[in-house]
Amino acid sequence: MDLRQLRYFVTIVESGSFSRAAELLYVAQPALSRHVRELEEEFGCALLVRSARGICPTDSGRHLVRRAKALLAEAAGLRDEVRGIEANPSGPVVVGIPTSLGPLLSVPLALQVRQRLPEVQLRLTEGLSGHMQEWLQDDKLDLGLLFDCEGHPGLAAEEVARERLRLIFPPGDDRFAGRDRLPLAELLALPLILPGRPHRLREELESAALLLHRPLRVVLEMDALDQIKALVEAGAGYSVLSRRVADAPRPLPSLPITEPEIERRIYLAHARHKPLSVAARAVRALLLALIGEIRDSGDWY
Repeated sequence: MDLRQLRYFVTIVESGSFSRAAELLYVAQPALSRHVRELEEEFGCALLVRSARGICPTDSGRHLVRRAKALLAEAAGLRDEVRGIEANPSGPVVVGIPTSLGPLLSVPLALQVRQRLPEVQLRLTEGLSGHMQEWLQDDKLDLGLLFDCEGHPGLAAEEVARERLRLIFPPGDDRFAGRDRLPLAELLALPLILPGRPHRLREELESAALLLHRPLRVVLEMDALDQIKALVEAGAGYSVLSRRVADAPRPLPSLPITEPEIERRIYLAHARHKPLSVAARAVRALLLALIGEIRDSGDWY
């Protein structure tokens, strides 16, 4: 027994004939007869009495019609209810954004959610990319942006952007006058101000340095990017950042790193074991659209 069979049976009884029901349902009469036989076999009793003047339900058939109508109405109500949830997402959603991406995404995403998903209670939290992975696995986040999380078995991740890393240096540093790029080998000789471990940026640089069998020359560790930029601007050393970070809020001179290039990939991820709620799926769609707009405008590089 399924809802389709019940709908067929109710239509047959209410129309008074198999032929009329077949026209209303756009189903062949033999198929309707087969469905009624299956219902009678399942219930173990006759449900319809056939005569020259048509068909009429037995007592059991009349009882089935009453209950079937109630079940069909409840199913329709449930369908409308679920569609309403999909159309009007509501409830809490927690999104994690790495600190370096916060100035680019946090406020625009919050505004989009307020305007387009007013029943969603959004919480944005910022931290290191490594923290995002841990928080996703611990169910503290619904969605998280991560740097280079390829192959993580517990996460479903989609690449959303890429950006090349660059050397940033103090304004007026004459050693880079007229240069349009900097080989990694030259960078490794510079006194660097970098985030401490564990930090994805630091790991990416160390992996690149290993290719040349050279260590990084780190003279100062600082986890806050704004403070790193302030120290570089004051002439305390050099650092490596994306151009997006180097240019905001006021730009520092920078050069792309080459031989090899160091390109970081950015992913939007969620935990595989935790299905996304309707609200989380809606926020994810807004975030993907926002990232696409920023990327297409050239503001993400």
